[in-house]
Amino acid sequence: MLYPTPYIVDPQSNYVHTQTIILLHGRGSTAEQFAGDLFALKTSSPALNLPSHFPSVRWVFPDAGQMWCTAFKENRSAWFDTFSLTDLSKRQDLQVAGLRSNIQSVHEVVEEEIDKLGGRSENIILGGFSQGSATALWSLFTGAVASRGSLGAFVGLSAWMPFINDAKAVVGIDRPEAAQSQRIADLQSRFLDIVGLHGFVSTEAVQRCLSDMPVYLGHDTYDIPVSVTNCRELSVLLRALGMRIDAREYVGAPREGHWVKEPEQLDDIVEFLKGKIGL
Repeated sequence: MLYPTPYIVDPQSNYVHTQTIILLHGRGSTAEQFAGDLFALKTSSPALNLPSHFPSVRWVFPDAGQMWCTAFKENRSAWFDTFSLTDLSKRQDLQVAGLRSNIQSVHEVVEEEIDKLGGRSENIILGGFSQGSATALWSLFTGAVASRGSLGAFVGLSAWMPFINDAKAVVGIDRPEAAQSQRIADLQSRFLDIVGLHGFVSTEAVQRCLSDMPVYLGHDTYDIPVSVTNCRELSVLLRALGMRIDAREYVGAPREGHWVKEPEQLDDIVEFLKGKIGL
């Protein structure tokens, strides 16, 4: 599949490029629209947007392009097809083709940004909003973004993950004796089987990438389109994999709760990025 060119916001003038933050938009949005909406939000004090807090960061927003969306019975901007907006586990077979294509596309974007940073993969932050976050998570767990080393962090906004029940089953949430390394290996194998791909990297490389990775998850408690339950389930899963989770819940986000809460959530995102990875 051919994807539109990512929307790029370079570091501010007179600043050397030190880190890249790659964020995937949600369904129904585009890279440029998502960037504009996100950068319009400001922190509390000082009242600055994200680029102003991080002037040396290069922001990369991949674009999903248009595809058929069964739930709406029309072409829309989406990373993969979904059958139901209220039960994301229904007809998961419809999600597979998009996931297969997307994780390979994310792999290429991450590789290019690592090259721009002189091979410093730890200076890459990956994440996304809603369906974009789902795609980014699959890129992590299949190893699509681990071929050059560990990434710096993951940022999930209104996050959920396709095949979450499969993931919980293979990870063995109810088996405390299971080793984290084996859990990661089993999850990678299961997800690669679902999309019908060979491994991008070894299981050991995926384990190194995920081990102790800082993760921020933010979700509105009353999110109507994507229930906060998804974020809670995801938090349990990621902790079982040994990732360091900072999960926050908010009240009063616009768009029926399916967006970023200003300014509290922006404050938390900035605190996370500055505290966990030294931005």
